[in-house]
Amino acid sequence: MHSVEQFYQKIDVLHSRALELHRERYKTAGSYDKNKCQSLIDDIKYLAYLVKATEVDLEIDFGKK
Repeated sequence: MHSVEQFYQKIDVLHSRALELHRERYKTAGSYDKNKCQSLIDDIKYLAYLVKATEVDLEIDFGKK
């Protein structure tokens, strides 16, 4: 079981990776690194799986556990 805060942190990491993917793919100068983009996609998919599989305990107080 995870707290709402821990759940939020997982989603925040997923969001950061998605921003990194977007920035890499749509660089203004030069071409993008296809391998880096694929790695980020794989990471995002795994993080999404973890978020989906996370059970959240609404009774855990903020900052505990």
